[in-house]
Amino acid sequence: MLENKMGYPILPSPFASFNGVAASIARLIITFARVVTGEFNPLKHGFGAANTSVAQFGGKILALAEYDLPYAVKLTPDGDIITLGRHDFRSCEPFLTMTAHPKVDWDTGEAFAYRHGVVRPFLTFFRINSDGRKQKDVKIFSMDRFSAIHDFAVTKNYAIFPNTQIVLNPLWILRGRSPLGVDRSKVPRFGIIPRFAEDEREMWWIDAPGLNMLHCVNSWEEDGGERIVIVASNIVSIEQVFENIDLSQLRLEKIVIDVKAKTMERYPLSDKVLDLGVINPAYAMKKNRYVYAAVIGVKAVVGVVKLDMSLTTKDGGDLKVASRLYGSGCGGGEPLFVPREPSNPAAEEDDGYLLTFVYDENTDESKFVVMDAKSPSLDIIAAVKLPRRVPNGFHGLFVSKRELEKL
Repeated sequence: MLENKMGYPILPSPFASFNGVAASIARLIITFARVVTGEFNPLKHGFGAANTSVAQFGGKILALAEYDLPYAVKLTPDGDIITLGRHDFRSCEPFLTMTAHPKVDWDTGEAFAYRHGVVRPFLTFFRINSDGRKQKDVKIFSMDRFSAIHDFAVTKNYAIFPNTQIVLNPLWILRGRSPLGVDRSKVPRFGIIPRFAEDEREMWWIDAPGLNMLHCVNSWEEDGGERIVIVASNIVSIEQVFENIDLSQLRLEKIVIDVKAKTMERYPLSDKVLDLGVINPAYAMKKNRYVYAAVIGVKAVVGVVKLDMSLTTKDGGDLKVASRLYGSGCGGGEPLFVPREPSNPAAEEDDGYLLTFVYDENTDESKFVVMDAKSPSLDIIAAVKLPRRVPNGFHGLFVSKRELEKL
């Protein structure tokens, strides 16, 4: 909103704004000058674009990006979105950033989140009560260097953090590189901590070679809490992420952690390049069967698939039971699952709708597309032409009319 008002970019990007010594110094000087002159006040106005994801909990709709606080927004009766401002959950401890992927336990109304730090502690975990108030920080000092954690997993009793090979090294700027990069010598690992922990004393880590988790689709416990199951996307060929991202691919996996033995097993769910997986939200933190995921093409999301995890085998294979491609020149966004009967506990898990936006570059038109999530070809049952293009975004949120009226 600030950049739109000024007519030019103000906020430096941690991914693209620091490549090379001269350019990095120049951008820092310009940003500092804007702060000194009052043109840009990061403490008052924030310093993020809040354009990664959207979440709803604690009586708020929040727009999020992981390098700033969330921004509370409101939808007017006319359909306009109003920014209410940065939201700190009435925290007694000041903090400046939060993950773009908080996890909500719909049985309790609680949310769980974390934030990065460029100095120790590099990771801080916290809980938000059902009334929307942030609780005490749990500082994780056992993560001994910065690691880019975009998402994490939460179950009934645990929070699970991936410690990836994406690290921060300011010295790389001297070589004309981004300070974010890949440390090939580092072994990825997962950190497991009780979700109501007061400190990190009960946290433990398990090595996960070759597993650089990007997005968590769902997570739950089995065998009375003795096993943690995580469905997530893994960045394959992670060394290409900052060098040639087109060569870096994403694969969906089912990860099973034995809590007592402290061992891990991994099961590939598809041989296709998939990400942005979603489920029926009623099954969040509970065992579920179906995953709907975006098919990632070279330039855009080219379709959506439905996977049946009951078909999982150790040797892998494609668990696809339904799919739809959007067609030549068409790109979509993240799919969203909406139950057909959300208040019916007897409804089948896949009885609902898939929603997404699809942009057709051949006609320069965007459509809001509704698919039958239960059909074998994900049949399109409605397509609404929109008055203007909807850019390919990251993540979305469906909020029902009933839920909006409560906000």
